[in-house]
Amino acid sequence: MADQTQTTGFNTSEDWRLLAEDDLSVAEYLAANMRPVPTHHIAFHCQQAAEKYLKGALVILGVEPPYTHDLILLYNLSEKHRPSYVSIFSSCSIVTQFSVQPRYDRGLSISDDDIRLVLTHTKTIRDFLQKEVPELFKNEIKNNATENEEQH
Repeated sequence: MADQTQTTGFNTSEDWRLLAEDDLSVAEYLAANMRPVPTHHIAFHCQQAAEKYLKGALVILGVEPPYTHDLILLYNLSEKHRPSYVSIFSSCSIVTQFSVQPRYDRGLSISDDDIRLVLTHTKTIRDFLQKEVPELFKNEIKNNATENEEQH
């Protein structure tokens, strides 16, 4: 079993957020564009996105993110600092089911309904963090404002 205190090398909330956005973008692209739908890959990337968003928020809260794929563990660490996280517990519970197993277990059945569910709950976690921990998304807001200025 991996050492729970092992670090990942990602030091900033920005690192985590950018990785999360990449994973979510890949999941959305695969869901919209690939046939047959690669459900295992989509589920895995959704879980990875949620995990990385939560780890980025932990950095902002001053907590070193543990080396884990367990969203409930990440939720528990976060909820100690911000009780409002209780509103995403069910989303974390659903998305964490799609951790590493879907990536390697081809016998695992993941339906189109499961994909809609995991995408929805991953976005619920992201949207909650955008409101609850806006610092995680501050550079995203700056980048969008700069792009808008350049277009005008």
